This record gives sequence, structure tokens and C-alpha cells, in this order.
Amino acid sequence: MPAKTLEAWLGHLEHAHSKPIDLSLERAAEVAARLGLCPAGKILTVAGTNGKGSTVATVNALLRAQGVAVGVFTSPHIVSFNERIVINDKLASDAAIVDAFEAIEQARGDISLTYYEFSALAAAFIFQRAQVDVWILEVGLGGRLDAVNIFDADVAVVTSIDLDHQEYLGDTRELIAIEKAGVARAGAPCVVAESNLPRTLLPELNRIGAVTVCVNTDYELRFDALHWSGAWQSSEGHISLTNLPRSALLPSNLAAGVQAVLCLGYGLPGNASAVLTSLQVPGRREIRDVQNRTVLVDVAHNPAAIKALAEFVEARFAPKTCRAVFSAMIDKDTGTMFALAADTVSHWYLPNQSHNPRVAKALELKAILQNATGHGAKCYDTVAHACEAMWQESEQDDLLLIIGSFTTVAAFEVWARQTEN
Repeated sequence: MPAKTLEAWLGHLEHAHSKPIDLSLERAAEVAARLGLCPAGKILTVAGTNGKGSTVATVNALLRAQGVAVGVFTSPHIVSFNERIVINDKLASDAAIVDAFEAIEQARGDISLTYYEFSALAAAFIFQRAQVDVWILEVGLGGRLDAVNIFDADVAVVTSIDLDHQEYLGDTRELIAIEKAGVARAGAPCVVAESNLPRTLLPELNRIGAVTVCVNTDYELRFDALHWSGAWQSSEGHISLTNLPRSALLPSNLAAGVQAVLCLGYGLPGNASAVLTSLQVPGRREIRDVQNRTVLVDVAHNPAAIKALAEFVEARFAPKTCRAVFSAMIDKDTGTMFALAADTVSHWYLPNQSHNPRVAKALELKAILQNATGHGAKCYDTVAHACEAMWQESEQDDLLLIIGSFTTVAAFEVWARQTEN
């Protein structure tokens, strides 16, 4: 490495391994052993197709409200790599991440690591050095062979399971469920947040020997359009929260986060209701005011996420006119996504992201939209230009959506900050 800045490291790591995605535990486990990474605190691992970020944020917020020292590893980031590694609600510094990368580089020898494996090991290195009480590890892809799974989870959570990343995880919910279940451990709790389960999930968790804690079997969740309530069992007895106002986040993820906190052996803070009601997660149904417009930012990039988002928009914002800047990766089922959002979004703004060859081209997305829905769209050379056009053409009462890949949301954030300044 000629320069030891974080930017230089990240540029190096983008091309350091032969494949950008190479699911395996052996490489990361060996390097972790060489580094002496052995968590002293408790570990929570969260897997699932959608809802991981919200569940992670819920657990972190409830623990931090009690003064628990927490390290959080998530991916991908939106604007800054530092977002991936957070200790006690503060982003890891460039210096801390560089120190971790240098230690990993020295320890790995001739073992080649992916960008993601470097990231996960760096988070573990930083968490161990900071001596946090709880490590919260969000799975990047799948679960069974994800790098965070080199650490044994004291508690696991499996959120919703749907079709995504089929080339790596399998082309049915049943196959994908087996991969997600792999984060659970024998004798340890695994919170199951979804009631519409693939038929393979519980048998696989039973085969592993996990102690399943399932929604509406082992803990209760009830909700309507305006409120939600939950009831849980803990070592301290029965705990219930009733008639909490619905926020933008799904009650299923909030309730699973509560159950995970209890499974970790903690109680709930006295202000738990307020914590849950006020929680916002960047890029997850994030509602903001930008340039005198109501904006909903969401990294929904698979059909299940788009379906849930459309239902949320209809329930919360109808009959507002809805406009959307949308972009997604080439391998995503964008036709189904467009069809699911067709009755919600009336105006589409489709940008190119020419710097990323994995992103679908705007003209290709326009053709897919036309074929799936019969609707037209406008195409732009960048996300920034798409945003500018959407703002110019919108009325003050419209709802503006920024949806799709993390890179789409990241480009919007850069544009929004520049325009604000």
C-alpha cells in the first residue's frame, strides 16, 4: 500500500480478491484466529432478505438507552464506509479502520480476502479493542457462509425471507431459508420474525439445535394501520407494550428487535415505547423534508421490499401524487418491482450510474417498465439530474420517492447535501 489513507485502502480492496463475492468461512476464520479475535461480549447476528437494518437499529437503540456498550456492523454503507462500523452510536474513525486493515493485512499472509471479509474482520478487531458489551452483526449475503458467521451467535434473528441473490442462495424461498438459518447455533435462541415461513426454515433450525422463538407462537405481535402492540416473555417475567403509534418501520422488525434484546439477557429501558416510536433508520422508509418537498428514501431493491413499500405509501400518503427516482442492479427482478409499484407511482425518473457497470441502464429499465406496466418514464444521465427534474416537475403536495439500490440512495444523499449547501 503506497498510501495508508482509508480511501487508498478501500480502492485497493475493491480489486484485492479474484471475485467480489466469494462466500466462504475458511479464509476469514483463519485470519481471525491469527489476529486472536475472540469476542468477550455477547453476539447478536441478524440474517434475512429484508428488515435486517431495522432490526439491528431497534436492538442497538434499546440497548444504548440502557447504557450498554454496543458495536454494530452493517453493510453496505450509503455515503461513508465508516457507517459500517459503529460503536456507541459513533462512526468508527478513519484511523481506527486503517489500523484494523493494517493488522489484517499483516496477519493474512498469503490468504486472499474479499472487500467484505476485510470489512467484517475490521469491525471485529475494532469491537474487541473497544471491549463493547454486545456485538451486533448484520449478515451481508445469505448467512451460513457469510463472514460474520465465523463468530458464534449468542442470539440470532431471521427476519423476512424472500427471493434475492438467487445466484448465490438458491432460486426458492425454501433454499434461501436454509442459508439464512445457518447463523443460528445449537442451544442458542433464534428469533423468527416472520409468520409466513418457508417450509424449510423451522426444520433446519431444529436440525441445528437452535431454540426457536417465533412471532405469534413464543411472543405476540398485533397491529393495525395506526398502532401496534406486543407481548414477550423474559427472565424477569411478562413484558408488554400496547398501542404504540405506527412509525415508518415494520412492527415485525421492531417486535423481533425487542425479543432479541430480551434473549440477550437484558430488559427494556423505561422509555422503550418512546425509543421504538421515534426510531428512524437511514435509507429505510426514511421520511424527510428536502427543498420543500416530502421525500421517502428507501433502499427497497427486490420485489418483496417494493411490495411492502407500496402498501406503506398507499396507507400513509394516499391520495398524494407519487413520483420516484429508481435505479437497481442488472440482476434484480425490476419487471416485477415495476408491476408491484404501478398503482402507486405515477411518474418515473430513471437515471444511469455509468461509474458502476453492475447497475441497469436507464433505457433498459424504461423498456422493462413499459413492458411490465405500459407506463412511460424519463431517463437521465445521473441520479442528480433525475432528482433535479423530479423536484422541478413536482408540486408541493407530491410525495417524492428515492428507491432502489444503495448506490441510488447514496447518489441522492450527495446531491441533497450539495443543494442544501
